[in-house]
Amino acid sequence: MPRNLSKFIFFPLVFSQLNATKLSLLLVCCLSGLLSGCNDQESSRQTLQSIDNTEQHKDAQQTKAIAKSENDIRDAYINYLKHASKSDLSRADALNRLAAIEFKLSEELLLNSATEEAETKLANEKLNRTIELLETSIKDYPKAKHNDVTLYQLAKAYDQQDDYEQTHEALKQLAQDYPKSIYYLEAQFRLAEYAFSAKQYPQAEDKYTEIIIAKNNAVFYEKSLYKRGWARFKQEFYIEAADDFVQVINFNDFQQYEQLTASQRSLFDEYFRAMGLSFSYLGGAEPLNLYFKQTEHVNNLYYIYSSLSDTFLKQQRYNDAVTTLNSYIDQYPDSEFSAQASLKMVDIWKQAGFIEQRKAAFEQFYADYQPSSSYWLNKKSRYKKRYEMIKLALKNHILVETATYHKKYQQGKLPADFTRAERWYKNYLSHFYAYSRQDNIHFLFASLYLQHNDENLAYKHYQLAGFDEQIITNKDAAYQAITLADNLLAAAKNPKSQAVWLSRFIEPSILYAQQYPTDKHTIRVIARASEIAYSNKRFSDTIVLAELVISDKNSKLISNINMVRAHAYFQTKQYLAAEHSYFSLVNDQELSPKDKASATEGLALAIFYQGSRAAEQKEMQLAIEHYARISLLTPKSTTAASGLFDAIALSIQSEQWLPAIDYIKRFRKLYPLHKKSNDIAKKLSVAYLNSKQNIAAAKELEKLSSRENSKAYKMASLLKAAELYQTNNDTLSAIRSLKKYIKTYPQPFTPYFEAMYTLTQLYTETNELNKGLFWHKKILAADKRTPNSAKNDQAKFIASNAAIALARHENQRFSKVKLVRPLKKNLKRKKQSMLASVNYYARASSYGVAETATEATYAIATIYNDFSQALLTSEVPKHLNNDEQEQYLFLLEDQAFPFEEKAIEFYEVNLAYTQDDIYDQWIKKSHQALQHLFPIRYQREPKVEDFINVLH
Repeated sequence: MPRNLSKFIFFPLVFSQLNATKLSLLLVCCLSGLLSGCNDQESSRQTLQSIDNTEQHKDAQQTKAIAKSENDIRDAYINYLKHASKSDLSRADALNRLAAIEFKLSEELLLNSATEEAETKLANEKLNRTIELLETSIKDYPKAKHNDVTLYQLAKAYDQQDDYEQTHEALKQLAQDYPKSIYYLEAQFRLAEYAFSAKQYPQAEDKYTEIIIAKNNAVFYEKSLYKRGWARFKQEFYIEAADDFVQVINFNDFQQYEQLTASQRSLFDEYFRAMGLSFSYLGGAEPLNLYFKQTEHVNNLYYIYSSLSDTFLKQQRYNDAVTTLNSYIDQYPDSEFSAQASLKMVDIWKQAGFIEQRKAAFEQFYADYQPSSSYWLNKKSRYKKRYEMIKLALKNHILVETATYHKKYQQGKLPADFTRAERWYKNYLSHFYAYSRQDNIHFLFASLYLQHNDENLAYKHYQLAGFDEQIITNKDAAYQAITLADNLLAAAKNPKSQAVWLSRFIEPSILYAQQYPTDKHTIRVIARASEIAYSNKRFSDTIVLAELVISDKNSKLISNINMVRAHAYFQTKQYLAAEHSYFSLVNDQELSPKDKASATEGLALAIFYQGSRAAEQKEMQLAIEHYARISLLTPKSTTAASGLFDAIALSIQSEQWLPAIDYIKRFRKLYPLHKKSNDIAKKLSVAYLNSKQNIAAAKELEKLSSRENSKAYKMASLLKAAELYQTNNDTLSAIRSLKKYIKTYPQPFTPYFEAMYTLTQLYTETNELNKGLFWHKKILAADKRTPNSAKNDQAKFIASNAAIALARHENQRFSKVKLVRPLKKNLKRKKQSMLASVNYYARASSYGVAETATEATYAIATIYNDFSQALLTSEVPKHLNNDEQEQYLFLLEDQAFPFEEKAIEFYEVNLAYTQDDIYDQWIKKSHQALQHLFPIRYQREPKVEDFINVLH
């Protein structure tokens, strides 16, 4: 049913359509100064006509004021109307113009007053004012020439107030009094609409008819024709109504429905719905067939049948709906829309829920309009879009058929359902193979065959569904294909078949793992495929598969994958990659002890072969590193000790002493009971010595001195150890080594003597005086019991130094004793110290070693001189009187003088060494002492006597 139009939504803005002569009234407002200046002087007030004479205002100097806004214009008209008389014909124009202004202002206020109550009130006031002005104009000037405009304005103002009765009356008067008005047809259309809304259908039909037959009716023709059809329909004139609806359809000359715009589709649907409704009241398809046999020209005939069918469908008259479409097909079998009508019948039965009817309708549709049918033989290109639409719909319906029978077969396992499902799958592939991937047909077809236990055909369709050359297009299908290939490989009986299925299993598995690395099935696929590939000696494929694992989780499957990958790397001599793989397995908690041991040995061997390869290529450093790494990563493997020993040997061969030392230490720590332990110890000492690690070398030598069988090696080891300790300031260790040597090896004499001498030096460094003196005495004792024939210069030098050391010690004691009371006791102590010191100095001098002889001679002289001075400065006994004290001092001088003389003589003996070109500090000091003791005689030739020998 069409909508009734209550508002003037189609009215033009007629208030701006006044005659050109009337529009000049606007200029009046521009002279508001003149109008406002009229006041009460009628004689001087200008009329509207004089204001309307625009020629008077060409000179800008004559213009006193210019209106600036519509309010100014409005005020000018109001002012004019205040003074204009009814006899002034221009007053009617002024009333209309002011009404137009007021109406416009009211519209603007209403448009902007959505939330402002005050503005809405003001708008209504202006609307009332508009109506008042227009009513006044009609009342005061009933025969005015342009009252049709005034009535049109008044109708619109009433309509704005929702006063439809007054609107109707204004339009009625306009149509009655002004049949030649430009608003006449619109007034008649509105009156027809009012009559239709009031259910006065005969009156509405008449007025619509008047518009339809009128001239210049283009604006209202189509709507009037359509509404007259409905007016006739309401009067049950269904054939006449159909005539109008057919006319309006033909008038539009609609294109294909799919090409229409949204607004055009709305009209299309409305008009055809009206046709369908009309013929539903006439009885349906038979009257429709008869009607169109008698109608010469009708556009879009199918849609009329379709609309009638839709009408029956809404009324749930399913059989009538289908019969209508069947009637169309019978009447027009070669029509462009015959297939569409047949398809619509299938949809109607489906919507109605009649399964068997839908099935039969679809079978008929498929038989008549499938892409290879005779219907499309010469129509595919002519009805290309329709063909594509029908083909798509057919495809969707076949999908429904396959799904229906497939599901029934799943539930009941009836052979008939399998046969039907298989048939429709094949039909689909026959017509729509290009869409099979899109609709997942191969996957579904494969699942049907799999449920039917036909693995070969299931594999075929899973393969088609899942793969497009080297790309997986359906993950689930690909997985199923891989699984079936595995099963069929296991079932293969001959080598040729096995080879085929092996490739069909492994290659898709690789693709699957590449494209879906994180899929839940990927790990199982890789695990199974890599195992099969390795067992069939396809090591490269094994590696490719295993390397596709990206999961960081620990699981038995991943462990197995890593194991076969490692073995495959090893088999292909990719030892570095094998190492990495085995390494990841060594700490894998998922591995059994047996597998872990296998991984450990594999890791060791992979590294060992890397070392061997590097050694063959003369890359010694790299070989050493590889050999050495084995013991770090797999210390308990059977290969580790051999690898480390090779690393040591190559390091020493390459004079890489520091690495060799590290490797030897590691070897001794890891393999202390190894059969090559002694050889390793010797290599370590050599490495230490060559790398200048003296302390470490000393320790190793010291250890070797206990383990070696050779006495000479043991002696040399101890002495070298002591030397190294001493060189590197490890005094305690040096002392320990020397003591061990002295205790163990008293022969031969010279190294024994040297060891003791070194020991005295070390005790001097440690400031252990008493221990040093002990070994000095040991030296002299050993020297005394050793025949001179066994002594060499070094032995004499050592003995001489030992005597000097002991003499110095006694000399210090001598110097500390002071000749104070009790004088006798202290004098005795001092003499004893003097004699002991002089004896040791004399012995030191007796060896004939110049370095010690000059010191000894100087020291003896100094001792005598010091003793002489000590006597002279000794404390005088208290019991002596002055004379006795004087006599006592004279006696002391007599006692002291011989010692001073001896001192001078020994100093002079030291000077004699200059004759042998010896002039050291002791000779120099001796000369200085002589200058001090005898300044007058310091240049005299010293008296040289063999005092030393005398002392001995």
